[in-house]
Amino acid sequence: MSIPLPTPLRTYQYRPLTVFSLLDTDTDRVLPQLFEMCVKGGRSSRSRTDASDFAGYRDAMLASGHVRGFTSDNDLALLDGWLRSCVVDMGRSGRGKSGEQMLAVAPLTLAAYRAGLPTKRDRHRGIDDVAYGLLLAELERRGAGASGSGSARAQLRELVTRTVGRGLAIGPEPRWEPQLADPERLDIGALLEFRFVEGFAMADAREIDATAPDSPLPGVAADLGAMLLAHLRAYGDELPVPSLMSSFAALLALGVFTSSLRADAAARELLRTGERPADLEPGPAPASPVELYCDFTGDLGAESDRMSRRCVERDLDRVRLAFRDRMAFVVIEQALPRIPGEAERRSGMSSAEKLVHLASLREHRRVETYAMGRIDDIVAEAAASGDASEPELEFLQRVQASEDSELDKLLDILEQVNQTKAVRNAVNWFWSVGGLEKPYGVMRGSTRSRRSWRYAPTDELITALLLAIFVEPDGVTTRPTMPLREVLDALRHRFGILIDRPPAFLDGAEARAAASANLDAFTLRLQLLGCFDSLSDDFSVQVVRHPLGDS
Repeated sequence: MSIPLPTPLRTYQYRPLTVFSLLDTDTDRVLPQLFEMCVKGGRSSRSRTDASDFAGYRDAMLASGHVRGFTSDNDLALLDGWLRSCVVDMGRSGRGKSGEQMLAVAPLTLAAYRAGLPTKRDRHRGIDDVAYGLLLAELERRGAGASGSGSARAQLRELVTRTVGRGLAIGPEPRWEPQLADPERLDIGALLEFRFVEGFAMADAREIDATAPDSPLPGVAADLGAMLLAHLRAYGDELPVPSLMSSFAALLALGVFTSSLRADAAARELLRTGERPADLEPGPAPASPVELYCDFTGDLGAESDRMSRRCVERDLDRVRLAFRDRMAFVVIEQALPRIPGEAERRSGMSSAEKLVHLASLREHRRVETYAMGRIDDIVAEAAASGDASEPELEFLQRVQASEDSELDKLLDILEQVNQTKAVRNAVNWFWSVGGLEKPYGVMRGSTRSRRSWRYAPTDELITALLLAIFVEPDGVTTRPTMPLREVLDALRHRFGILIDRPPAFLDGAEARAAASANLDAFTLRLQLLGCFDSLSDDFSVQVVRHPLGDS
C-alpha cells in the first residue's frame, strides 16, 4: 500500500487504551529487568553487554576458577550445551541471520539482571513498567509509607531480595551488584547462571523513562497487581526460585493477555453504545466479560476442542476490529485542540474518564471537520506524489465521495493502509502473551497455523492458577482446600476461563454435554496433579486441595 499518511496517523498504537505496545514479546525475558527495577527502586542499568560474545563470557567464567573440569574440546562442547539449554537463550543476528547472539538469560535467580539482556528494554512492550507500578500501587493500598524503610519501594526491594534473591546479597548503590552469599541455597542451574553472569560488566543504575500510562481499567489493573504481589508474599519462601519465577511469569502473562482482551472489549462497547462499560468504572473489577472456553479433554476434533478453537477465532477477529477502535480514539484526540475548552476539561480526568470523554465527541462537528481535512490532505498527497496506484486513487476518491461520516471515511482509509501490518503485530502480541510457545501458556498450537490455536492450559498454568486463587484476601495466607464450585467460579470471574459451561455464543445442548465431559477431564487433571479426590457427584462436597499440600 503506497498511500502516504500524515505523520500523526502513521501509528498502530494507542497506549492510553492498550497500556502495552501491541507487538510480540516474551514474558520470561521481562522478569530479570522487572525484578531489577524492584531492587533498584524503579531504576535500571544501561546494558554494557556484547550480546555476540557468548564464547568470551564463557571463557571468562572458566578463567575465574569457580567452574572447573572443562578443559578438552568435548568438555567445552558439553558446557556450551549446558549453558545454551539451561541459562542462555541464543538467536540469530545480522541481516542475513548468519551471526549468533545472546537474546536473554533464563530467570533462574535474581542475579539474572546482571546480564543486561535483552539489551533493549523496549522489547518488553511496557510490561515491566506496568507490573512494577502495579506492585507499588498494591503495597501503597495496603498501607506502605511514603518514604523510609516502610515505603512501598523499600518493602518491594526487601520482598524481592528475600524471595527471588535467595542465597544472594545485593551490593550498595549505584550498581546494586548481586553477590553470592550462600551457594547452598541456589540449585545447580541457578549457580551456573550466577557464575556465568558474574563476568558481565554492570553500569550504575539510572532513572528510566517509564512511559506506561495508567490503565483505563482500574479494577482489572489493581487485581493484577494484587495477584502478583500476593504470589511473592504467599509463596516466596515456599517455592524454589525457578518455580516461583515460572509461576509468576504464568500469572503475569495471563493477566496481561486477559487485560488486553478486556480493554478491546470495553473500547468497542464504549464506541458502539456511548455508555461507560463496567470495566472502565472505578472500584473493584467486575466479573470478566471475556469467555475463554478451555479444553481439557485433549480430544482433537471433538465438540469441546471445537469450542475452544472457536473462542480463539472469535478473539482473533476482535483483534482485527480493535485496530479501527484504537484509531478512532487517535483521530478524536488529535482533533481536541480544535474544540474550545475540551483539552482543559481533560486535565483532571482519570484514564477511563478520558476515553469516555473522547467517545462522547465522536460525532462533534469539529471532529468531522478535522477528519475531512485529513482526508483531503491524503487524497491530494496521493495524487501529487505519483506513488499511489490507479486502484488506490480510485479507492480514495470513492471513500471521499461516500455518504458516511467524515470520521468513518478517514477510518476506512486508515484501515486500508495500515491494518495489515497493525493486525499482524497485534496477532503476534496475542499469541506471545497467550503463551503459545511457553510451558505455562493458556494457548496451544503452532505459530505457523492459526487454525490449530486453541485455549488449552498446561499443567503448569493450572498449578499457577490454583496457587493464585487459594490466596486469602490478606494476600499472605492461603486456604488448604476449596470447593470445586468455588474454584470454577473464581477462574470464570477473575480470568474469564470457562470449563463446565460453553461460551454464550456457542450455547446449545451439544455444547453443554461437551462442557460436562470437559469438567470430568478437568477434575481428572486435578487428580493427576494430586489436588482432587472425587467422592461424590455433588459439587458441594467435591473439594480441591492446595497444590502445595499442607505446606
